[in-house]
Amino acid sequence: MAVGSGTERWPSDDDDDEGDDGGGSPEVANPLTLPSGSITYEIYKWGNDCERSARPNAHSRAQSLSACEPAASEAEWDLPLSHAEMSRPGGFRRHYIHQQAESDGRSANITASFVDFVALYGHFAGGDFPSDEDDDSDEDGGGGGSGARARVAAGAEAEAEAGGARKASTSKTLFLLLKSFVGSGVLFLPRAFYNGGLAFSAAVMVGVACAALFTMLQLVRCYERMHCGYGEMARRLYGRWMERAVLLSVVLSQLGFSCAGAIFVAANMRDLSNAATGCRWRLSLGFWVVVQMAVLAPLCLVRHIKGLSGVALLADAFIVAGLAYVWAVDAATIGRLGTSYTRNFNPEGYALFLGTAAYTFEGYALILPIVDAMERPEKFPLALSLVMAICGAVAVSIGGLSYAAFGDKTQANVLLNMPSRAPATLTVQLLYSLAILFTTPLMMFPVVRILEQALFPRRSGKRSPAVKTQKNVFRMLLLAAVMAVSVVGVERLDKLVAIIGGAACVPLSFVYPPLLHLRAAAETGRQRLRDGLAAGLGAAVSAYVAYGAASRWGAGEPPYDFCDAH
Repeated sequence: MAVGSGTERWPSDDDDDEGDDGGGSPEVANPLTLPSGSITYEIYKWGNDCERSARPNAHSRAQSLSACEPAASEAEWDLPLSHAEMSRPGGFRRHYIHQQAESDGRSANITASFVDFVALYGHFAGGDFPSDEDDDSDEDGGGGGSGARARVAAGAEAEAEAGGARKASTSKTLFLLLKSFVGSGVLFLPRAFYNGGLAFSAAVMVGVACAALFTMLQLVRCYERMHCGYGEMARRLYGRWMERAVLLSVVLSQLGFSCAGAIFVAANMRDLSNAATGCRWRLSLGFWVVVQMAVLAPLCLVRHIKGLSGVALLADAFIVAGLAYVWAVDAATIGRLGTSYTRNFNPEGYALFLGTAAYTFEGYALILPIVDAMERPEKFPLALSLVMAICGAVAVSIGGLSYAAFGDKTQANVLLNMPSRAPATLTVQLLYSLAILFTTPLMMFPVVRILEQALFPRRSGKRSPAVKTQKNVFRMLLLAAVMAVSVVGVERLDKLVAIIGGAACVPLSFVYPPLLHLRAAAETGRQRLRDGLAAGLGAAVSAYVAYGAASRWGAGEPPYDFCDAH
């Protein structure tokens, strides 16, 4: 830099001599005589040439410098991702995947399947939880061997169909959003409609969907300004305590989903076992919860989430089949027997419905990674609005039709209301149970990563068998804790779901986003007032729902038992 005022520049070969009139011009130092001048000279010369090319009367040679264009500069360095994409969470990992795919002669599509998306964009809240550093296949010492190729192999079939797109199209974004929001929570809604009442539940479900859409878009606006994950935004705006609160809600919600899923599977497996054996072996629900550990234990030891691709694909197909069957049975039952007795509002149990409604939108924390993966992020509000309309329609139709069909006999797991001993019912129960069972490791994966980073900071098990053993033991203890909570709540599934929704899902969905928007994006006094009121209302609802569900923990009827009903 020139000596003097600090505004002078390095001279270039094209500097005009007529600019020096000897009249008070600052003395310019020779850059080659300064420390490291021979290294930095070409850099500053390039900058000067680019500056001259932008001036109206610049020399023709300067105007022809293609290296001054950002796109050409990136092409010169052969960067498959832009600077903005590289600076986002996981950018270097995605760049590495691109390089390996292109070196193997394959397309560099990085959203070929839902699990590919999960693996490359971070599993939850935009955080960087893609894989465990213990995975020995991730690196082979050379940075480009079989371990790297294995990371993209699972999506090879879909890459040709995707046409090599590096970002998710709008249609693929719709699929990712639907996959994120439609899960086991839908089958808990019929009992929730019984708890809340038909008219009240339908109206509140529509309101919750609209409120969720509003807060999701608030979170996206914060992301557009800060370009970081949910937890990191909380830390930058409020400090470490807010980041810990967000991560705690993520952990509690995912562990809660795992517990509810284990109870759901146990109820269906007991029903299947009793139907198959004619009630000769009446095994308890607790037994079927513990049995699931035999399947989940090896899956929870998977070090890389891409290893769960196959089971996740099966789970998607089974969930769709289960929902279609519930719709068909509801319509047939109402058509044959008419509607059962229903109430429009249930003053005793409506708090349980509020928690289940928040629980239903369980894919909330995948919003930021999906935005990051979009080819055209400006289309995200439209895509999200369409998905929320679809999810709201599915929720109201499943909950309302099933409650109208079965009335006060509606079970916490609506599959138990389906025709007993019917081959179709038994098949759907089995398939849906397998779907939830196979989804449990995916739900626990971010929990494991968050807690391992806290318990084993800067400790990798790649070359330390002792650390790897400690992490394996921790995963087994965590799974055992989930199963223990499931055994305790096995006969109170609707209360457990409501507690999860109130204590974890409501803050994650309706409290933290307005608080982040308040500091990151609110520009007017009205917006700040609105954000403060929204966060306060969300906190009040969270406390009320969690307390109401906990206070009713011992109330209610025992769960459905196939043998007692026959």
